Amino acid sequence: MRGMSPLSRDGVPAVRPAAWRVQQTWTSLLPKGVTACPPLGTTDGHTSWVAAVTTAVLDGRAVAVTGGGDGTVRVWDLATGEQVGASWAGHTNAVRALTRSVLDGRPVVVSGGDDGTVRVWELASGRPVGEPFHLQADNVEALAIAERHGRPVVVTGCYDTTVRVWDLEKRQEVLAPIRGHTGPVYAVATAVLDGRWVAVTGGDRTVRVWDLDTGDPVGSPFTGHSGHVGALAVAELTAGHLVVVSGGYRTTTRVSDLATGLPVGDLPRSADLEAVTTTIVDGRLLAITCNSNEPTIQVWDLKTAELVGELFPQHPRTVHALATAVMDGRQAVMSSCDGGSVRVSDLVVGEPAGKPVRHDATITAVATTSVAGRPVAVTGSEDETVRVWDLETGDQVGRPLTDDTGAVTALAATQVDGNAVAIAGGKNGNVLLWDLTLGRAAGAPLTTHHGPITAVAADDTGAPPRAITAGDDKTIRLWDLRTGEETGSPRKSDHRWVHDLATTTLGDQPVALLGRWGGGFRVRDLATNRDTGLQTTGSNGKPVRLVAATVVDGRPIAITTNDDWRDPPMKVWDVATAQQIGRLPAGTVSALAATTVDGHPIAVTAGHRTVSVWSLITFDKIGPDHAFPGFVNAVAATPQGHVIVCFDRDIAVLTATRSS
Repeated sequence: MRGMSPLSRDGVPAVRPAAWRVQQTWTSLLPKGVTACPPLGTTDGHTSWVAAVTTAVLDGRAVAVTGGGDGTVRVWDLATGEQVGASWAGHTNAVRALTRSVLDGRPVVVSGGDDGTVRVWELASGRPVGEPFHLQADNVEALAIAERHGRPVVVTGCYDTTVRVWDLEKRQEVLAPIRGHTGPVYAVATAVLDGRWVAVTGGDRTVRVWDLDTGDPVGSPFTGHSGHVGALAVAELTAGHLVVVSGGYRTTTRVSDLATGLPVGDLPRSADLEAVTTTIVDGRLLAITCNSNEPTIQVWDLKTAELVGELFPQHPRTVHALATAVMDGRQAVMSSCDGGSVRVSDLVVGEPAGKPVRHDATITAVATTSVAGRPVAVTGSEDETVRVWDLETGDQVGRPLTDDTGAVTALAATQVDGNAVAIAGGKNGNVLLWDLTLGRAAGAPLTTHHGPITAVAADDTGAPPRAITAGDDKTIRLWDLRTGEETGSPRKSDHRWVHDLATTTLGDQPVALLGRWGGGFRVRDLATNRDTGLQTTGSNGKPVRLVAATVVDGRPIAITTNDDWRDPPMKVWDVATAQQIGRLPAGTVSALAATTVDGHPIAVTAGHRTVSVWSLITFDKIGPDHAFPGFVNAVAATPQGHVIVCFDRDIAVLTATRSS
């Protein structure tokens, strides 16, 4: 019966998943303190890519206004992520550009797109203001608001290489089309230079400045770019000193003096600019950029050209547009992508970063424990180091731990006589014990395996506390964590090597659950390193790749998944009876963890870039999936509700809590 496991039928109280939630916002530890929030409009949002975003205040609340390939303009409440009102329909093709203005004392939004029109909308109601402007100039690629002779005008950058200027109130073109670019005009900004309004435009390989009174060029084109300019912004670097931040396809992002066009500097590691905006935080002028070859949004100190922050907005594809807003007294960054998502991230600014404190290669394994009473994550990497991270502050605890293990392939952590210990298995077959309190090796490497370590688990309930390791030499070995010595005789696996294992307790006795080659698990006594004879039945000929276990009300539960693409759901087992009690329809899984939070057993699964959290009582998902910028290699979970996700070289932390 769905939703009812043997645990609940036997009278064990079950906590319903409706009482649980997992925060969609996650915090990256590397660099620490960066948060990423869920997509806005997770249901009934844009049905195509989102190329434009701007922000405004509506009825005292911060909102984002977005335009996309589905031809609609939409408004989102940044606090709730919900769409405000109905979509604004009118464009007959994609919306590529948005800006804001005030008309007759009312806030308005101006939009332009591939139907060759510019439209004006009342922000409060979403109603069109007047008739659209028909430019007869192919696509509208960019928009900006300025003044001309004291009247508001909209400046458009068009695909037909022209720049056009329209009176916003009279709906009249006030200048002949401005020509000079030899390719589409992809970017437009406006500014006041020496007391006159100017338009700054980017296209071909140049940035050009135009007098909005006459339409004449101001100075010579900025010619330092090696590829077409697709994005730009104007900012005041110091009092009265305006600069242009510009970049685009296959060209470095440059900072140039607006008055002279002379270079002020470049932003390193910022080629292939997709979007740029500027803001001020604590008196510091910042440029916020995104590039087509980076999954992150970069935050730069414009005075020093130093990277002072990175945001991870979880977009599945290239970020197209950026905007900033103030939410509850703090600044946030809105971003959109060609996958249709719109997301909001806290703007976190730090000190100039030299080499970031992170692993130098992919994180392959993660475990959790506590050091000096503080919860920590322990990570192992292909860079041959083990590192410890404070889960509350994001700080690295101590120095990186490195010794003769090669790339770390498996990892566990536990407590031994009140001290935190990590057990790391390496590609070269060695096993290292690390005293995490002292930040040093707890003895010499354990070298009896003769091939890469495939799995490590630890148990601190027995006497003595033990670790169990498996390698592709087909042996399973036990280690006394007090002495660092092997205990008992090594045992061969039942068929081939063991891909994964986990530890739990069965009848107050510590045991290990070994993934079977033919599916399911078998139980091994951790005191003797002998099989107990308890194992799941049946065989599908495919090895179990991942095993996790937890305990609820004294009853151990196991989760397994195998390599058979025809049988993707994960299986949930009652360990005491070795009987399947449910399944998780998780598809292909690359990483697995389990724990019990406040009496409720949960499983955490990762597939490609997506992480899901599941109830092990009802076998339903707890909340929506969580997307990450890179492939997820390892996950862990703590009884305190931390969900740790490792993707590429980075670590993110979500929180599972009981709903109020």
